[in-house]
Amino acid sequence: RIDRVLFTHHHLDHFGEIGHLLFAARLPVHGRRKPLTLAGSGPLLAAVRAFQKLFGHWLKPTGFSLILHDLDEEPLVGEGVRVSGYAVDHIPASRALRLEEEGGAVLTLSGDTDLCDGVVTAARDADLFVCEASFPEGSKKPGHLVPSEAGALARRAGARRLLLNHFYPECDQVDMASPAAAAFGRPVELAEDGMVVDILPAAMKPAS
Repeated sequence: RIDRVLFTHHHLDHFGEIGHLLFAARLPVHGRRKPLTLAGSGPLLAAVRAFQKLFGHWLKPTGFSLILHDLDEEPLVGEGVRVSGYAVDHIPASRALRLEEEGGAVLTLSGDTDLCDGVVTAARDADLFVCEASFPEGSKKPGHLVPSEAGALARRAGARRLLLNHFYPECDQVDMASPAAAAFGRPVELAEDGMVVDILPAAMKPAS
């Protein structure tokens, strides 16, 4: 059922299951037969190749073709969606992802990032901006955002909705939404496991 996998970067909490995915895809009976595309930055794809080299034939595609698409070279286009990558301030391989649907809807995923222009460009006029807020206010860590910073980025980008994600455990005990909403100037949503979000392009939204 999975034809394309998009990666923001290759830290383990974003990339660690790649071995399981490629191993399961080559199973003799229930394995994959359709092509599988992995998309990300050039450095990320180099990490995929290194992972394959480490485990040898166990991660070698069998019965299907594996396509490694470098978003630094060109966007990934297919199934009515265009995916572009934008360099952000986390590690050299990190990219925010902008998904533009042919009907006009725009979704941006910040991935892990600190304050930077790249994520603002990626989220420009997005209908939904899914942005990391890894730590509470007052607990800023380099390479990550606190809620007020995520809200400020969303406001700069002109995003229409802001959904915060990527919470470390300490975030469970505090109000993450209010500081982000104050900076954004609009209500803010918090992501949860299994959450389904409908995205409606601005041109289709009823006038308020």
